[in-house]
Amino acid sequence: MDLETKETLVALAIKEAQCATMEGNYPFGAVMADAQGNVIASAHNTQKSEHDPTAHAEINLIRKLAKQYSPDELADFYLASNAESCSMCMSAAIKAGIVHYIFGAPSEPHMEPYLTVSDILNYCQAKLDVSFGVLAEECRRQIAQVRDEQSDLAQ
Repeated sequence: MDLETKETLVALAIKEAQCATMEGNYPFGAVMADAQGNVIASAHNTQKSEHDPTAHAEINLIRKLAKQYSPDELADFYLASNAESCSMCMSAAIKAGIVHYIFGAPSEPHMEPYLTVSDILNYCQAKLDVSFGVLAEECRRQIAQVRDEQSDLAQ
């Protein structure tokens, strides 16, 4: 997949992340596309609105798609997110059979446990195709802005 298509997919994940924040959730979004960049499905973080600590964008996306596609079919798709997946989401995506990933912003140091996608790749038996840093600055700005706004509201 070319860089322009990857950027388009991450831009769509950014829009999903905006939907998350409009619902009072953390600013994370994800899309799944075929090899030509045609979007199959999208999802965003709903942790707060659904009172579910596992309702991350990628998990919500996997839940949608696992009902329709086998792991062999999911292996042909690309998961794009506005930020690197946490260890829970990355592990779930690997178990679902997804092998192509496109990430925007890097892992956040406050994650618990702090396991980056790169850390997981070191222990993964599957051969994965991962693109890091696609529209990273735009993604990072979006996440930081929402975090600052949420911090101001908490004070």
